[in-house]
Amino acid sequence: MCRFAVDLIDFEELTAAQRKALLKDLQKRRDALQAQLKGVNESLKGVNQALKTVQKVSKRR
Repeated sequence: MCRFAVDLIDFEELTAAQRKALLKDLQKRRDALQAQLKGVNESLKGVNQALKTVQKVSKRR
């Protein structure tokens, strides 16, 4: 399960350095989430394949 904590900020009030740091942090978080989703998708493919196999075996009986 994922949890997100969101702090509301006024982007216009940030300094250039703060904006750059925030952007870099958000990109890292995005990349981490994409990696997690890729792993979940691979796991789901395995589950779907297992379900198909079980369904085929069940139909034979």
